[in-house]
Amino acid sequence: SAESQKQNFNKLKGFWNADTAMAYEILQRIEVRTIDEIGIEEQVRVSLSALFLTKPDNVCDALRSFAEDSIHDEINHERLISYLKSKGFTPRQLAKPSDAPSLIDGVTKHYLKVTRRKLIQNTLIPRSSTQEILAKIKENETNGADCVLTGKAGGGKTGCVIECVETLQKSDDVAVLAFRLDRIEPVSTTKELGERLGLEESPALVLKTAAESMSCDAVLIIDQLDAVSTTSGRSSNFFDVVEDLLDEVRGLRNSVKFHVVVVCRKFDWENDQGLRRPLGKDPAEVSVTDFSMDEVKSVIESGGFNADLFNTKQLELLGLPQNLSLFLDTNYDPASRPTFFTQKDLFDRYWDEKRQAVKDRIASSADQWTDVIQVLCDKMTESQQLSVLRETLDDFPVNYRNAMVSEGVLSFDQNRYGFGHEAFFDYCFARGFVAKDESLTEFLKKSEQHLFRRAQVRQVLIYLREADRERYCEELRALLTDENIRCHLKDLAIAIAVEMPNPEDAEWNVLAPWIESELEAIKSGKPNPDKFASLVWSRFYSSQPWFQIADSKGFITDWLSSQNDHLVDMGVYYIQNHLEHSFDKLAELLEPFVGRGGGWPQRFQSVMYRADLGSSRRYFDLFLRLIDDALWTTTPATVRFGII
Repeated sequence: SAESQKQNFNKLKGFWNADTAMAYEILQRIEVRTIDEIGIEEQVRVSLSALFLTKPDNVCDALRSFAEDSIHDEINHERLISYLKSKGFTPRQLAKPSDAPSLIDGVTKHYLKVTRRKLIQNTLIPRSSTQEILAKIKENETNGADCVLTGKAGGGKTGCVIECVETLQKSDDVAVLAFRLDRIEPVSTTKELGERLGLEESPALVLKTAAESMSCDAVLIIDQLDAVSTTSGRSSNFFDVVEDLLDEVRGLRNSVKFHVVVVCRKFDWENDQGLRRPLGKDPAEVSVTDFSMDEVKSVIESGGFNADLFNTKQLELLGLPQNLSLFLDTNYDPASRPTFFTQKDLFDRYWDEKRQAVKDRIASSADQWTDVIQVLCDKMTESQQLSVLRETLDDFPVNYRNAMVSEGVLSFDQNRYGFGHEAFFDYCFARGFVAKDESLTEFLKKSEQHLFRRAQVRQVLIYLREADRERYCEELRALLTDENIRCHLKDLAIAIAVEMPNPEDAEWNVLAPWIESELEAIKSGKPNPDKFASLVWSRFYSSQPWFQIADSKGFITDWLSSQNDHLVDMGVYYIQNHLEHSFDKLAELLEPFVGRGGGWPQRFQSVMYRADLGSSRRYFDLFLRLIDDALWTTTPATVRFGII
């Protein structure tokens, strides 16, 4: 009753020695969570998997027997551990727990030493994404934050991680362990993973021990998660170990506050649903964006270049940190107007400049550039890893290998060679493949088309689109229409195609038959029997670049003007899906339909209810016209206003 609630509230005020306002504020900050029996079982299993090197079901059976045999008996920690040891279950622990802080510090320092070589001009450029990650770690008041840092290939994710790690190391509130997956030989257990890193046990267990000894939070940072994704197709079996590691983290959160940050290409994060599974239902995603125009100008001017000599398209291309690094690393003449137009142009020049630089370093040796790169590409493709054992290059002179490392073309870490720029591997593989003049479809049909082929499809299509647009369209069409190509490769090819910027008519024509098939099904109000057409449509539907070409061809206007209600409704939903990036354009598309009857009032309501009216003056004016048109008698509660 209201009276009993009032009495209980007054009791709380007395317990807290607070007035009404303060007590209410305290109540608002309290979060109550319940867990069912299945949830308790899952929590017990992940905790046991972190504490024992055996199947958790076996430990559960032993604990169940112990409980049944100990009714009315007092159970303490020592007795329980003694019983489990007698059954062959010994808890995992470090030989010297006091060494844990120095162990994780050594691994993290090595990570920083290796990754700092990738910084532009050896300088750390502060990023807002770093502050977002740090804020999410600091603000988390439960058992720990789960965060994923995403971005395009070469988008500066590693720079953000370096900044994040170095900031955390300055604090006494956390113990931080950071490592990258692309330089580790695949293993089968988390203990082996720890040993590969120079730890005696699982990274989660060592970090937890360090945090306990330091009386602080734990932060685990895993870089290059995409190196083990099924989308990339590289060492995807290794991902099971990473998943086990993150399960251990969840089990150890009963002991310490344990934060996790994983770093992954945005493409892989969005297209490989398996990557999301180990991080729970709702990990916080922070995206690394390109450098702003002002940031690009500042960096190139500090390198001795005149920003006025660059056109807008070139500056935008250099907004990708990797492109900016390539440009500054390839001896362009500061006094001349630069002549690059695409990322491929930058890699082409990088190839030529670095090849000559290596040759100049060791004038007495033969030029073995292409042979070294071919061996690396072949071995990485075969092993599905982004690095190879040192012995792989034993046939080449050590001074030649050292010269390639000194020039930053190759990296050498933990007795393994890799490429200095991960994307340079993609470029080199695609360059070698295209030079063979072999059909991509025929190449794929020679093998079982396993997951690791996905990375090769991606590399070749992206390279071809810049090098030979006509052949790109031919290869894409052949791949999508051949019945002997597996669906997962076709889906990947579509995802790549619709994310390419500034699509042309020839590219539209490749996917047009399936898009038109789906449109006919939408008109009929029935599911499309051609499931592949529906797959193509779903990729097209969410693509920002292809929204632009659909608009330029007048298709969106045609859909909205149709006499078929199914098609009109689809057009409105399509517009809603692209609200966030095209408010002005969407206002332009919708304005002709103000005042229309039929289903238009409801359609306008569905579009406007969640609009951010502060994002576009034109969109705000459209909203005012709809009010004048008496579309609403009251302002929708969910409409957001901003300063125009």
